[in-house]
This record gives sequence, structure tokens and C-alpha cells, in this order.
Amino acid sequence: MVTSKRKAKGQKNINQRIDAGCGQGRGVDYQPAIWTRDFSSKGLSTQSLGWKTHRVHHFFSSLEFCYFLTLEWSLIVIDIREQYPLNSEETLLIAQECGVKHPQIPKTKELNVMTTDFVVTIKSNIGVVDVARTVKPVEKLSSNRVLEKFEIERRYWEKRNVSWGIVTEKEIDYVLVENMKWLHNFFYVQELLPLTDDEIKQIALNLTQRVADENVSLKDIAAKCDSQFGLEKGSSLCVARHLIANRQWLININQLIKPEQKLQMYPTSPLLKDLKNN
Repeated sequence: MVTSKRKAKGQKNINQRIDAGCGQGRGVDYQPAIWTRDFSSKGLSTQSLGWKTHRVHHFFSSLEFCYFLTLEWSLIVIDIREQYPLNSEETLLIAQECGVKHPQIPKTKELNVMTTDFVVTIKSNIGVVDVARTVKPVEKLSSNRVLEKFEIERRYWEKRNVSWGIVTEKEIDYVLVENMKWLHNFFYVQELLPLTDDEIKQIALNLTQRVADENVSLKDIAAKCDSQFGLEKGSSLCVARHLIANRQWLININQLIKPEQKLQMYPTSPLLKDLKNN
């Protein structure tokens, strides 16, 4: 449990970080206002290296992490900025307009910097736009205090003509999330070390041919590939995960991936098409 002393120290860190320019920039240059070390508690904090941003992301609930994984897979999402700081002068004015108390540090009465869980940049039919999303379990929405804070957030983004909304567990596709948990750490080729680029290419071609031709499980195909190339057990399965993560193998991501079953790969998969053209 986070003590009030630890909480106050964490908030002080956040305020100092924002004063130093944290919360600005995009992509790899963005730094969130809150880091996992500020309020680490009960093992709910998570860090993850992003596919789209190439930086480490910070999350404070499993629901935040699940939503992040959903965003990572989406082709329309360009950038993900989590724990996005709001301007305290503006949020204070909005709180006064609403007739509600602005969040503050209990001991010092200093204003808490409010944050929005996610500011997401997406490609839309009107161009590239930002949307703001707050993540919260359904059961928390019955709290009047939570709703008061949300109203401050809503009005803050409304003044900027930015779409704001609440994401609950009901909006999460947990099959997609489970698949992403299995794939996420294998997006970058560095995760396949000590395999070389040439070895990965050979393994990828071998796996692709076998998945297309053999009516056996992905796990068995990967084991045969390990044996054929004299690889450490599990190496080829890691390559398979890398290929799916990078969309070299196209599959139904909304169907749970089961390595002990045959993998259904779409004929439009780039690696499969390359194999047939050669």
C-alpha cells in the first residue's frame, strides 16, 4: 500500500518533472508525467517498450496495460502518450466553474497535477487527430468524487476541441489482449538474439513453408525447425511470434493463438506471398 508520505513524495516528483518540461513532445521524445517508480504498489505498475513510440511506457493498472496493447495493434494509431499532464491553472479554473474541489496534496495543500491516462494520435477520415481517453473500471464510476474529476477532464479537453471518453473493461477485447501479451516482447529483432539476421531469415522461410503445407501444430513445426537448424529449444517459436507481431504472417488476431494447434495464416501474408513468388 502507498503511504501518504510516499504519495506526497511521488506527487512532488511529478510536479518537478513537469516544471522541467515533462509531458511535451511526441513519439520517442515524449515523457509521461507519472513514472511507475513514483507510486509503485501491489504489483499493478507495468513498464513496456512501445512498438509505435520506441520508448518505455508507464502504466498503473492492468486495465491501462490492456488498453495500451489494444492501441499497439491498431493500424490507425500513430502515437500513444500515457499519463498526460494537464495545465494546473486551467484545471483549477474549471474546478471552480464546476463548484468542485481540485485534487491536492493533503499535507501541503499543493495542487495535484491532473493527468489524462492516454492521449492517442490516430489517422481518421479528416486527417491526423488526437483523442483523449481515461481508463477506469466500471465499478469505480459510481464514485461521485471520480465523476467530479472526470468532469474537470472532460471540460479541459472540450475547450481544446479534442474528443474525450472513458474506457472500461467492457471496451476491451481480451482475446486480442491475450494474443498481444504473447507477442508483444518479440516485436523487435533484438529480442531474438543471439540469432543473426541471416539465421532469422532462414528460420522464417522454413516456418512459413511448413505452416502453409503441414497440418500440424505451430509448436511441432517450430520444434522441427529447431532440430533442423540445431537451435536452442524454443528459438523458432520466438521467430514465429516476431513474424506475427510484425504482420509478416497475417492471422485472425481476434481468435486466441494456441501454439498446440495448427496456425491459420491468411494467403495474403507478405512472407507467404514472397515465398510463392520466388
